[in-house]
Amino acid sequence: MLIALAVPGLDLDTVELALLRAGHAIAWRAADQDEVLTQLAQRAPDVLLVADHPAVATSGVVGAADLLGVRTCLVALAGTDLSPGAARLGVLDVLPIGAEGLDLGMLDAGRAPAPVPPSVSAAAPAPVTAPSRPAAPALDPAPAVETPSAASHLEAEQSPAVGSTPPARRPRTIVVWGPAGAPGRTTLAIGLAAELAGRGHAVALVDADTYGGTIAPALGLLDEAPGFAAACRLAGAEALTTAELDRIAQSAPAANGASMVVLTGIGRPHRWPELSAGRVAAVLERCRRWREVIVVDAGFNLETDEELSSDLAAPRRNAATIAALRAADEVVAVGSADPVGLARLLRAHGDLVEAAEAARVRVVVNQVRASVLGIDPHGQVRQTLERFAGVRDAVLIENDPDAADLALLTARPVTAAAPRGALSRGIAELADALGFARSPAPRAGARWAARLGARRAAPHEAPAPTARLG
Repeated sequence: MLIALAVPGLDLDTVELALLRAGHAIAWRAADQDEVLTQLAQRAPDVLLVADHPAVATSGVVGAADLLGVRTCLVALAGTDLSPGAARLGVLDVLPIGAEGLDLGMLDAGRAPAPVPPSVSAAAPAPVTAPSRPAAPALDPAPAVETPSAASHLEAEQSPAVGSTPPARRPRTIVVWGPAGAPGRTTLAIGLAAELAGRGHAVALVDADTYGGTIAPALGLLDEAPGFAAACRLAGAEALTTAELDRIAQSAPAANGASMVVLTGIGRPHRWPELSAGRVAAVLERCRRWREVIVVDAGFNLETDEELSSDLAAPRRNAATIAALRAADEVVAVGSADPVGLARLLRAHGDLVEAAEAARVRVVVNQVRASVLGIDPHGQVRQTLERFAGVRDAVLIENDPDAADLALLTARPVTAAAPRGALSRGIAELADALGFARSPAPRAGARWAARLGARRAAPHEAPAPTARLG
């Protein structure tokens, strides 16, 4: 392999000697980020070795390597933890270097093993060689067509916190989208995922917003190593498996004591080049064989970036949103119930339907209140949607700021923080409208009616004789 070196602070001769002995070639060397970016533009190697050093272990270096299809590996001292800056990069391949030289086991293996720790442990310095790793089955190739056996395998991978295993269901991807202006897209995405998990479904919540992903802070989760960006990087290397998804995902509480898995988003917006269209589509396709329901919080912008740039080969910031919409089975379009919010929703509705292609678009109007719409706000919203967009089956959710504030205060989904609030009731109505209705519980009156009908249907059961008087 052709390998480039950006290892300031380490013994360069030791690193080069280990690579040359293993049969690799050295492309170039760099000492800081600017030099790395210049060298990458001139000659792209197969692998870029980056030291755990602030001069080179930056998101700019990793992002540029990803755009060029260059695999990035961190080089760190054996027995020491990665620095916070390097840990936030989400690089999965870490090569330890110690007194015996550079361990190239992971480099030769081709991809990171499943239990990669965030630090380079000195307790297990043995090199990982290719014969000790699984062969092709470790890549878990996706079947061309979903079969009943694949569906049953999906149910076997459900989280134990979900509870009893329901019958095999077809995996569904639900993308929650909304125009600019904070209509409550992330709150509804989290609440919907929690509601479906509480109803017994295996749910994965994905933050694919390239402008302002906030699912991690809303749920009190760590976002130092973004889960979705790491999944996209693995997908770009054709190394994304369900085992890798289990490793990089985090668990979050849902409704009714259940839990869901979360792939957190990018903590800093400038990392959007990591979420390319091909990678996003590949990750969502893999997630369909990982969990039964995938709820995606997408960005607001539907513009095709080709109109904004003369470089057709450049990455597209809105490609992640458009790729998620095209991969969706259902699209939930969230708008705010005020004149400005409804205008934004109606203007973008046509573009959304076009971008979603085959997916069904379900309109949700959030924060319905008379204080901004006047008398009969529900009727006014429905009349406006039917007149200007032909939408007759929208879900209207009443304004419930106290429940939303409580959810943020406790870092929980609103369905768990305020299960009896108006916002939770609206989310439950949305889940029903999407086809995830609960099976009705038998009422006491229904049970007594069934018993009475059974007794009447049995002619051999005579009534008990009554005692005669006198």
